[in-house]
Formats: sequence, structure tokens, C-alpha cells
Amino acid sequence: MSVRTTILDFSSLSGALGKDRGRVQESVNTAAKEVGGDPVEQARLLASFNKALGTLHEEDKGPGIMSSSKNALASRLQSYLVERALAEQPQAAAPIAGQVQEVKFDNLDVIGWLPVGLRLIFRPKKFERPDPSGAAVPIADKLRLGMFADWGSGLYGAPKIRESILNDPTPYDMLMHLGDVYYSGSDREVEERLVSMWPVTGAGHHVALNGNHEMYSGGKPYFTRALSFLNQPQSCVAFQNANWLLVGLDTAFVDHDLDDAQVAWLTGLINAAGSRKVILFSHHQPFSQLDDQGPKLVQKLSALLNAQRIHAWFWGHEHRCVIYSPHSTFGFKGRCVGHGGFPAFRDTFNSPGTNNYEWRMLPANSEAPAAEVLDGPNLFIPGEEARYSPHGYLTLEFDGANCLETYFDAARTVVRPAQPL
Repeated sequence: MSVRTTILDFSSLSGALGKDRGRVQESVNTAAKEVGGDPVEQARLLASFNKALGTLHEEDKGPGIMSSSKNALASRLQSYLVERALAEQPQAAAPIAGQVQEVKFDNLDVIGWLPVGLRLIFRPKKFERPDPSGAAVPIADKLRLGMFADWGSGLYGAPKIRESILNDPTPYDMLMHLGDVYYSGSDREVEERLVSMWPVTGAGHHVALNGNHEMYSGGKPYFTRALSFLNQPQSCVAFQNANWLLVGLDTAFVDHDLDDAQVAWLTGLINAAGSRKVILFSHHQPFSQLDDQGPKLVQKLSALLNAQRIHAWFWGHEHRCVIYSPHSTFGFKGRCVGHGGFPAFRDTFNSPGTNNYEWRMLPANSEAPAAEVLDGPNLFIPGEEARYSPHGYLTLEFDGANCLETYFDAARTVVRPAQPL
């Protein structure tokens, strides 16, 4: 599949904005007045714009590499400026190495776009999601699930994962994405980086969970286009066979949190599950060795966690692959699998990294259990392989009461052989 994903060149944007800073300030002020109303809110919006630009500067990885952040306005600004540039002047997107083309703003009136653009993106309307409902969907006792997360970049390992799944001689019964379509889950991005890229196989169930980047646009493209395409009725999903209950949560509609209705739905499913082992899937993490913690998730699910009703929990958000030992209090096995397509710098460990895949050991700390972190080069970022951590995906193979998990790089090379979950 030969499609070039368009990204924003921040250095070019910064140069264009720097040509007339007074006009930039006037444009932002105009939009803030129309959207903000009172002076206090106008000042807040102006500060948010300045913070967004600062975040883009801090996160910039240089030419040819996708950069995005957890700043909602910065992500929406990236989406808007790229899409406006392509509409105004398609040739402004210059092809570079790999499957990337990068928007150059040198000859575009990007400052003149700001008043209209900021009116659209300062306060996007949040989609009104219905409360989760319904019983778990029956699935076979023997089932193969393919899983990837933070895959919606359309770049690097993401198209390789798609290709690997489509060319896999062993069929899949379910495919699941744990969220994030970059930059902000706009209509165009959902169409190009999720719908058009999705590995349409004979799998009976196709699932895409909600991520914070989908919600940065307000969530409508995800809830309407993506879920419709996948025949997925809601952002929360549940599947069940004789031995397992699999539940996909929406931890992005309320950022890195769960609303009471979802907690009640999940609790009801688990209470009715009998002796079945429960696996949770979400975009955000309950804990981390290398990133932010998830105290709101842990607090909301404290009764289930303390009762050790969760067997395993898979999440994305962090752009790493991390295998955790069972939690000392909650008992579940945590898995961070957010290495599906976003370029993340390699972590620093006690010894230098090599040109091979290897699992780095981290001892338990006060926040999280002991862990193994996948380290090595990213073979799918041309010319920058050594700087970025690997991309990949995994499979879960259920057979009665047993489940085997296997980890692959994006090209289907096994990086962790099948082991019981």
C-alpha cells in the first residue's frame, strides 16, 4: 500500500509565523475575542495558543519525523494547518524519505489562516457518547486476537503491521487497536490513518478503542466514521467465552479516567462472569515504570482490583513495549503495547543500546512492578533507525482455559516467543 502520510514541518511553520509576530498576535487576539467572550477567558485562550506553540517546539523531532504531543490544542493546530495547506496548495507538501511528505509553509499565508482556524479549534464540540450498555458478545473458546496500539500514524511500523497481519498465513478471529489516531483524530486523519489503513481480514471482530488523540478533535470522527466502519456499536466492548471475559474500556472520553456509568457496566459484566478470567484493554495505563501513573483508573476500579478479579490488563498511550510482572497487590499482569506506529526516542538504560532487539530489566519501584522493556533499533524509520525504539504488535491465542501471548516486530519477526498469559 503506497500512500504518503502528510506531516507538519515545525521549523517551516515557525519561520512563517516569525515573519510578522505582530500580525500573529492580532490574529490570535481576534479569534480569542470571538470565542472567549470575557477578558479572563480571552487571556486563557491566548495563553493556551502560546503554550501549544511551545509544546510543538519542545516535541519537534526534526525534518521528516512525525511529532505530536499530549497538548490538545497543539494537536488540533497540527491537523488544521496540514489540512488547510493541502487544500490551498497541494504542492506545499514535499515528499521526503520513506512514506512521508512534509508541509512547507514558506509561501503560504499561515498567519492569515489563524483567525478562522483558531475559531474552529479553540473549543471543539465534544461528541455526546451514550453510556455503555449490553452484555458480553459470545466468542469461540478457540480464538486468535491481533493487537496493536498508538498505530494511527500511517507511518513507520504502522503500514508494516498492516502488511504483516494481511500476509499472516494463520487467520485472525479478532483485531484490536488500543487507540490514538494522530494528530487529533480529525475526519481526514481517521479516514486516512485508520479506515483506509485497517487490515481488513476475515476476522469476525474488528475493534478500535478510544484514545486521547481521537478526543482532541471532539471525538466525532471516531464515534461516527471509525466505529461505523468497524461495525463496532460503542467505544466500550465486551466479549466472552466459557473461560474468558475480554473488556475494552474507553479511558479517553474522560481523559485518563472512567465515568461512573462505565464502571457500573464493567462491574456488572465481571459480577456475571463467574469464574472466567478477566482481561481489560484500554488506551491509558493504570501505572508505569517510565511515564505517568493512572491514579483515577486505579481508584475507580479499586474494588475489582483489590478483589484480584483482573487477570491481565493491556494498554497503549506510552509508545513502548513493556511486560510487567504480576502486581504485588492487585495480582494482574500489566502490558504496555503502545509501540504500533508513533516514533519514540529510545529510553536510556544502565548500558548502551545495541543494534539488536533485547529486553531490558527494570526492578520494581513504589509505582509499578518489575518490568521488561523492549529495546533496540526501529527498522522502519529510514536513516534514523538507531535513535527510535522498535515498532510492533502481538497476538493472544486462546484455547479453552489457556492463552498464549506472542510479540512481533512490525515485520512479523518474533521478539518474544509464545508464553502463557
